[in-house]
Amino acid sequence: MKTWLFSHQSILSQQFSQGTLPHAILINGVMGSGKLELAQWLVQLLNCSQPVDSVELNKANVQGCGFCKSCLLLQSNTFPDHLNLIPQKNSLGVDDIRHANSFLQKTAYLGQFKTVLIDNAQAMTSAAMNALLKTLEEPSDKSIIILLTTDIDSLLPTIISRCRVLTIRPAVGNELLLQLKANNIAGKQNVVEAENLSDNAFVNLTQLPELTDAKIKESFIVFKKCYIDYLWLQQGESQLLQYLLSNEHALRWLEQITVNLLRENLLDDSKNEHIKIFDAQLLNGVYKVIINGCKLIKSYTQANSQFVCEQVIMSISDLVEKNISQKSSDKRL
Repeated sequence: MKTWLFSHQSILSQQFSQGTLPHAILINGVMGSGKLELAQWLVQLLNCSQPVDSVELNKANVQGCGFCKSCLLLQSNTFPDHLNLIPQKNSLGVDDIRHANSFLQKTAYLGQFKTVLIDNAQAMTSAAMNALLKTLEEPSDKSIIILLTTDIDSLLPTIISRCRVLTIRPAVGNELLLQLKANNIAGKQNVVEAENLSDNAFVNLTQLPELTDAKIKESFIVFKKCYIDYLWLQQGESQLLQYLLSNEHALRWLEQITVNLLRENLLDDSKNEHIKIFDAQLLNGVYKVIINGCKLIKSYTQANSQFVCEQVIMSISDLVEKNISQKSSDKRL
């Protein structure tokens, strides 16, 4: 368990022991912050037939035993009193939520609770959110809904107001790197080395997936090289587009790398030997294109991601070509 989750775990453990857990819990945090880890711990605790006390890094909590019939069924994804709702094709529709509502109305087979976990809750359509709202307003007995989101502002205010909101806020900057390193030394999680990650001076919470998963970090490094080559050499356009369409992190990486290039450009001292490869005007234009693309995908659940990504690549190409033409014109003058 990530160290910054202990405070939430402690509060939920106490509420579980006192029988005061809310019927709906909304966990908000960036990718990699541990939302799913915390939710799975709670689901196991709620459905375990013989919860046990656990002391981890001097933090006393309750947890599922991991050995009873309920825990074993949960581990095999066959526990009849729990339902995972995962977005298909980037959205959760009203039929998915109606299925969850119907599931919660039934009596538990093995445990005390019926539990539903909705990952990426921001992917719910408007109709789905309204369907969920009825259940949140009139919860069935011994039922608990856990929603996870990276974008709480995209949810209906009426949904947020009917949930107990837990916002996960890990440390930032060097403190975050030190905390992850401490976790790794303690053997609690597999944290990758931060070296070769883009611009460690600007490390932030959005980089948690790269900092905690070696495969994601490797993909990031490959993607960065592809993107830099595209900007600098105008090569690999189709490969860059394929990354954007196939990797859930790629659009975020595109923004992150561009911002860090812009920072380096603006902070660079012209007296030193570092050569500015990209000028600030080009990078600023590219950043605006990326942000507009992200806003479009975020604002419309049914947005055609492939079309948006193609438009982003085409717009960046236009900016690069104009920049090259402008530099050539300036040289002739």
